[in-house]
Amino acid sequence: MKERHVEIGKIYTTFGLKGDVKVYIYTEDDVFDSFQGKQVWIEDGSSSLKVKLKSAKLSKKKNFLVKLEGFDSVNKSKRIVGKKITVEENELPSVGKDEYYFYQVVGMEVYDEDEKYVGKIEDVIQTGSNDVFVVKSEKGDEVLIPSIKDYVLNLDKAHSKIKIKKMIWY
Repeated sequence: MKERHVEIGKIYTTFGLKGDVKVYIYTEDDVFDSFQGKQVWIEDGSSSLKVKLKSAKLSKKKNFLVKLEGFDSVNKSKRIVGKKITVEENELPSVGKDEYYFYQVVGMEVYDEDEKYVGKIEDVIQTGSNDVFVVKSEKGDEVLIPSIKDYVLNLDKAHSKIKIKKMIWY
């Protein structure tokens, strides 16, 4: 069985003349940083290339300056701008019971405490203080659910289901 790849960042530009690239990351800083010295995949949907992530240095929030093995010139690095960086799912650090990676919750079905179907999670917005689930109903309406214990009663990753407190605005 082919191992599932999880996107952890996207290369958005080159930096300097020695092949460094800037990467917008989709994980916490320390998770991305933990892949230094390890193999990652550069993918664009139709092709993939396994490379060693030689170094990664935080440059701005959610942005890293990255050196990849085999990319030692700006001309080589230009070819991978716009591509995503992925890792095999089993390489990700494990998370706690009430923690999640975004890819784990996107697509989950959402029900209220009365078991009424609310919709599916389409996206997760990071607000700084807490995440917000963007839930799309069957009618196409969007409902925003704060990912806090006051509203999320149960997050069942095994069954891809979330139970939320019934909210008066939907």
